[in-house]
Parts: sequence; structure tokens; C-alpha cells
Amino acid sequence: MKKFAALFLAVLLILSLTACGNSRKTALVISGTEIDSEIFTYYLDKVMSRPIEYDLSDKPVKTELKRAAIIQCKKYLAANTLFRDMGLSLTSSEKVEIAQTVNDYWLRFENHYNNIGVSKQTLTKILTAKVYEDAVFAAKYDKGIENAAEEKILQDYFYENYISFRNVCAYFTSADGSTQLTQLEKNRLIGSVNMLAENAGTDIEKFGEAVQAAGYSLSDSVLLKKGAEGYPLGFFEKVAAQKDGTVQVITYDECIFIIWKENLRDKGESVYANYRSVCIKDLYADKAETETDEYISSFTVEEKNIVDRIIKKLY
Repeated sequence: MKKFAALFLAVLLILSLTACGNSRKTALVISGTEIDSEIFTYYLDKVMSRPIEYDLSDKPVKTELKRAAIIQCKKYLAANTLFRDMGLSLTSSEKVEIAQTVNDYWLRFENHYNNIGVSKQTLTKILTAKVYEDAVFAAKYDKGIENAAEEKILQDYFYENYISFRNVCAYFTSADGSTQLTQLEKNRLIGSVNMLAENAGTDIEKFGEAVQAAGYSLSDSVLLKKGAEGYPLGFFEKVAAQKDGTVQVITYDECIFIIWKENLRDKGESVYANYRSVCIKDLYADKAETETDEYISSFTVEEKNIVDRIIKKLY
């Protein structure tokens, strides 16, 4: 019995020492709130992996990395504070989505997080704070569809900055893309594409059949945002200027397009509804960032010695 008691006490002692060894240390004290080492480590790692996204050079020095990571910690605190002060709450579905996202991240990056010393619990805090940030943004800038004036601004933005079309695209290269077509081959291709466009008619299904018979393919409906990558320079502007329900040929150095312009409004309100939150982000993201920068500018920061040790470990 005495041996069992001694063994039990020894186990308790080991567990106690282990818990102490694994306890998080405070890295920063921001306006009186302690930010633990794992949260600082997470943001430092993010800044180091994509410095340009944080307005740094591709090879920033340690002081720049530290400053950027501290700013992210301030924003983390701001999201939590504003979410609480504004009386916001998460729905059950949002909580489930956070848990699923954490599990997905952990499944993919567990080894990396373990190597840098970030736990699954801390990852949950970080991703929850991101949802808090989005909720605060929505509460400030989404006035609801009942606000007719604000809703008109959003709808006007959507229909001015998005276009819908179907297209045929042919490249001036060989089938495997390895060689350029001769000028004669290029001229024949241009002639074939132009003939298809001239005989397009008004029936999209028949046009698709003609395109297929000619050895090309008609794309599904494409919704393209102004400034999006993946299409040649000036493509959006040319298609946006095109009249709905018409066909035009656009030729570039490397390829030629047949564009069948669709009427985006005819597709129904559901398309706009799916992109409504994106439009709010586009219109108010800069303002929100400015307001956040002003909000955190008054935060005081006290650094602990562990900050430089974390930087030395990761840098």
C-alpha cells in the first residue's frame, strides 16, 4: 500500500513538472492584456513565410519581422475586444465551421505547427479571432438589404465590376503548345474563328454545336471580376463594352477569342446575392483597415525576453 502511495505521488509530481514545463509564457502585454508566446509565434511564422503580404521586403530584417508580428497580435486583440464590446456572438454553424477548419489545418500542417511550437488550441484561438474580425466588419458595414440606398450602392458596384460571358478560345500554337503556328496556319485559324462568329446566330445551343463540329469548345458561363487575373490585359474592358446578347472576336498575340456576352441581370438576383458579401469587402475593406489601424495605434506594448528567443529560433 505504501509503495502504491509513493508511486502515485511520483506520478503526480511528474505530471506537475510536465505541466509547468509546457505552460505558455507571456510574450507581450498589449494594453494590459497578456499575449502568450504561441500566439506571437504563429503570427511571426506567418509574417516570415509571406513578408510581402505584410508590406515588407522579400528579405526583411529581424526588427521588421518583429514589428509586423506585433501588429498582427494587436489586430488579434482588437478583433476579440471589438467582438465582445459590440455584443456579438457566433452561431452554432459558425462554431462548427471553425472546428472543421481547425481540424483541416491541423491535418495538413500538424508537423509544421509542432515544430514551431503552436498547439491546436492556439490555432483555434487564431481562427476564431478571424471569424470575430469578419463579424465585426459585417456589423459595421453590412446595413442589410432593407437599407435601399446602401443596397443600391452594392448592386451598382456588382453590375459595374462583373461581367458574364461564354467563350471560345484558340491559341496560335501547336496542339501540345510547343511550337508557334506558321503565319499561314495562323491566318487559317483566324479565318475559321471569324466565320464561326459571323454565323453564331442567336441560339447558344446551336452555336455550341457548331463550335464543337469545328473542333473547338464553348466554355460554360464565366463570371469575371474587373482586375482579376487569368485573362489578357484589356480583356475585361472590351467585353464590358460589348452589348449583351452579341458576339465579338478579340485577337491577341497568343490567342483569339469568340465572346458570347451574357446579360448578368437576366441571370437573377441569386448571382448578386452570392457575391454581395464580396462587394461589401471590396467597397469597405480599405476603410475598415484604416479604422483598425487607428484603433490599435493607442495600444501600448510591453515585450518580454521570450520574444527575441522566438525570433532567434524561427529566423
